[in-house]
Amino acid sequence: MKRVRLLLATGLAVSLLANAFLVGFIVRGERQPRGGFLAQSIASAYPDDVRAGFRQRLRDNWPRVLAALRDLRAARRALAETANAVPLDAAAVERAMTDVRTATDALQRLMQELLLETLRARQGADRS
Repeated sequence: MKRVRLLLATGLAVSLLANAFLVGFIVRGERQPRGGFLAQSIASAYPDDVRAGFRQRLRDNWPRVLAALRDLRAARRALAETANAVPLDAAAVERAMTDVRTATDALQRLMQELLLETLRARQGADRS
C-alpha cells in the first residue's frame, strides 16, 4: 500500500510539473509567434525549408494544436485529482492514466501529421 501511494505521489509530482510546463507554454505561446516552441522541438532535425513549412502549418492549424494541448492538460489535471482522492480508487487512476496516454498520443499524431504534410509539400515542390 505504501509503495502504491509512493508511486502515485511520484506520478502526481511529474504530472504537476508537466502541467506547469504546459501552462507556461500556453501563456508564453500567446505572446510569441505561434508554433515557435513546437516547431523547434519537432522539426529541429530538418532543413530550414522544412522547418519554415512546419511552422506555417502550425500557425495554420493553431486551433487544433491548442485544443490538443488543452486536452492533454485537462487529462493530466484529472489524473492528479483522481490520484489524490481518498480513498484511492486504483481503477479510476488507471482510467485517468489511459486518458493521459490517449491525449498524449493525439497531440503526437497531430504533430506528425503536420510534419508529414510539410514533407509531402516539399517533395511536390521539388518535382515542379
